[in-house]
Amino acid sequence: MSTESRKSINAVVLTMAAPLILQNVSQTLLGVIDTWFVSSLGSLAVAAVGLAGVIYFTFLVLYQSVMRSMVALVGRAHGANEDAKIGDIVWRGFSTAALLSLSLLGLPWLLRVLVGAAAPDAAVAELGITYVSIRVFEVPFVMFSAVVWTFLVGRGDTRTPMFIMWGMVLVNIFLDWVLVLGNLGAPALGVAGAAYATILANVFNVIVSASILWSKRNRQQYGTGVPRMAPWADIQKTLALGLPAGLGDFIEIASFSLFFSMIGQIGTQALAANNIAVQYMSLSFTIGIAFSMTASSLVSQYVGSKELDLAEQAAYRAVLFSLLTMGLIGLSYLIAPERLMGIFSDEPPVIEAGVTILRLIAIYQVFDAIGIVFAGALLGGGDTRFTMLVRLALAWGFFMPLTYAMIFVWDLGVWGGWMAALVYLLLLAIAYTWRFRSGKWKTLEVV
Repeated sequence: MSTESRKSINAVVLTMAAPLILQNVSQTLLGVIDTWFVSSLGSLAVAAVGLAGVIYFTFLVLYQSVMRSMVALVGRAHGANEDAKIGDIVWRGFSTAALLSLSLLGLPWLLRVLVGAAAPDAAVAELGITYVSIRVFEVPFVMFSAVVWTFLVGRGDTRTPMFIMWGMVLVNIFLDWVLVLGNLGAPALGVAGAAYATILANVFNVIVSASILWSKRNRQQYGTGVPRMAPWADIQKTLALGLPAGLGDFIEIASFSLFFSMIGQIGTQALAANNIAVQYMSLSFTIGIAFSMTASSLVSQYVGSKELDLAEQAAYRAVLFSLLTMGLIGLSYLIAPERLMGIFSDEPPVIEAGVTILRLIAIYQVFDAIGIVFAGALLGGGDTRFTMLVRLALAWGFFMPLTYAMIFVWDLGVWGGWMAALVYLLLLAIAYTWRFRSGKWKTLEVV
């Protein structure tokens, strides 16, 4: 590839990734906003919303990831200049979402059971169950918005989803102010108000997304305005691509939830240090996810246009930029960990434990940057079953047992737990890199 071509790929990757970074920041902010408003209700409410939110999100990401995996389908059609096919793919997505919605009939009961079992006391359980019983009704809205997201990002449009998400954040702030605190004559609904505010913010997302999807231009160019139920065979293909992606994300989040639970068993100060360190880690993680989404879109587009060399170069550039940005952020964890921990705590044991975690996270960032982006690239190539199986094998066959042994058998505390996480990410990065370099994704049929 010539120097000019490399510059072009660099520009394409960075131009696509920048809005996605801002979009991911807004999604993180959405949770922070809910927590901030709920904090005025007391520690019980914060604990309940935090616990219920983590459990709920573990399942929500399963549905969202199934829909977002269709970026591989839209990208290929766009790369092949098959505009009419994109409309068919969109309605395949809606048909699949309608089918998956049937599984929601039992989800409220399951979430109530899980929150009740995980809550430390009856008061937290009651508030958490109230919150999650309302939030679960947003899943169909999230799936709808995810289909429109694939329509946009699969064609390389990452700015529009960014603006939609920031609009959603502003709506959520306003509705939290009204419904949680009881302003403008509305009743103060507390925890329930936070849940209703998030649902209504998602309704806003759906309305804006639908107006874009069914605009005159998109109806004419892509045929998005002609409703149709996809044939069962097409829905099966969509699930064959999307379910492994969704289950892979579900496995990842569930394993880290258990990991944080095991860290919490070390003691309150270790848990506090872990929670602070994870807030710092989430900043760089959103950047890695943005480059992963960029790789998914570009790889699928270049596969569709039969430019496989460009697909490879786009993935490698995304990995490089992810490494640079996440690595630079991680460098701050090595240079000034005490100062960073001191922003949130003045307790020496918390700071000491947090410094240990941040130093390990600084190294962890490097492997995470590689693994996240190559996972996105493999998704763009339709190779979702491999990533799911690797996550399953490494998370539950290696990561969880090693973490348990490090903390509870060998008594290595926080250092041992995060060393297990670091090794897990290293193995994941090696597996994804090997798979991408093997070129298997180049031959997969996903349409």
